[in-house]
Amino acid sequence: MGESGYRAFFHTKHVPQLALSMVLARLPVGVVTIVLVLFVSTRYGATIAGLCTAGFTIGMACLAPVFGKFVDKGYGPVTLRILAVVEMVSVLALVALVLAQTHFMLAVVASFCCGAFMPPIAGVTRSLWPSMLEMEMIATAYNFEVLVIDVLYVTGPLLASVFVAIGAPEAGLIATTAGSLVGTFVLASLEPVKNHAQRNRARRAQMAGTPDTSTEGNGGANKAAEPTRVPLLTLAVILLLLAALMRLMFSGWLETIIPLFYSDAGQAALGSIAISAWSVGSVLGVVLFHRFQPNPRTIAPVKQMALFTGVFMVVSLLSGLGVNGFAVMCVLMLLVGAFGAPVDNLHYQLASTLAPQERQAEMFSWLNTASNVGIAGGAFFAGLCADYVDYGIAFFLPSSCLVLSFAFTAILVAVCSGHTPRMIRRRGASHA
Repeated sequence: MGESGYRAFFHTKHVPQLALSMVLARLPVGVVTIVLVLFVSTRYGATIAGLCTAGFTIGMACLAPVFGKFVDKGYGPVTLRILAVVEMVSVLALVALVLAQTHFMLAVVASFCCGAFMPPIAGVTRSLWPSMLEMEMIATAYNFEVLVIDVLYVTGPLLASVFVAIGAPEAGLIATTAGSLVGTFVLASLEPVKNHAQRNRARRAQMAGTPDTSTEGNGGANKAAEPTRVPLLTLAVILLLLAALMRLMFSGWLETIIPLFYSDAGQAALGSIAISAWSVGSVLGVVLFHRFQPNPRTIAPVKQMALFTGVFMVVSLLSGLGVNGFAVMCVLMLLVGAFGAPVDNLHYQLASTLAPQERQAEMFSWLNTASNVGIAGGAFFAGLCADYVDYGIAFFLPSSCLVLSFAFTAILVAVCSGHTPRMIRRRGASHA
């Protein structure tokens, strides 16, 4: 969809307020990883910094599906408010522990808590759009979500570099979490979010046991209808999650190794700029893919994902050349962002397609779980590489993650072969 799609999207009632609050609620997205790495590494070293970053993202992974279920059950607003407060307390505790240089495991546990109690913003908004938008605008809404994340990854490192420059990276953690607290409370108070929660509760009550009179007069007993629970973690979904996990492990590796590389060289600000170049490439990739994506009825999204993952894998093999100069690093990160963004976009499309309507928030929570576990693994291995191997090798190794991602995607294509038309019809029906 072109510009007119976004114009219609932002002229829809409540969308501007939703957009503003969700952006504010997601402020930590582009800041936390870089600031956490630099903040912890100055006091504990690169390996512990990698462990803390991994702890943060694993924390998100462990509880995200649980909170996603709360959203599907109709408890979105109260879940958002409670978690926003607990998240703020966890960040303050982490900062205090690191500044006091307590045992490193306390910092890792605090980092885990910071990740575990992050409000499920994505689960709320991505499951909300189909219930409040016309069918032709739903794809625009999902593309807007991708753009929001990419823009935050552009501005986040730049904002982080400001706090690093003034010698107070911990202030970045506190400030962005406070902004997220405000945005989350505003989001939870908006009418569409509250109405969506009420609809989810009503649907769940209906599934749980309204009287079934369809057997009356046919010798059947009048009994409560048995709720049908559609399985979520099918083979196709598991393969999608594995592909996303390995793709994001590549990202988590680079997101950690880049700031460590430039921090060791005494040029920490350059690491933030390089990651911003990556994010600029991602925005460019999203816009171009949104404009020129092949028709799903011509090339199925799952086959598009295999194609773009393969191209992305080839581009990633060049990332090790970034150690040869800052300009080379920025160009390579621009390419990595541009070719990686369509893969992320297609992950969202397939997740929405493969999940039943009543379990959309849980599906996106599982996708976030896979992504966060991948980022955590990448951050951990990057921390080890920074301490024990040459940076040239450390920048090259993550490409193996994309080889595995491509393999899982190829298997997914085989599993979904012959079923794409049915999947497209189901997606259209769920958005009607």
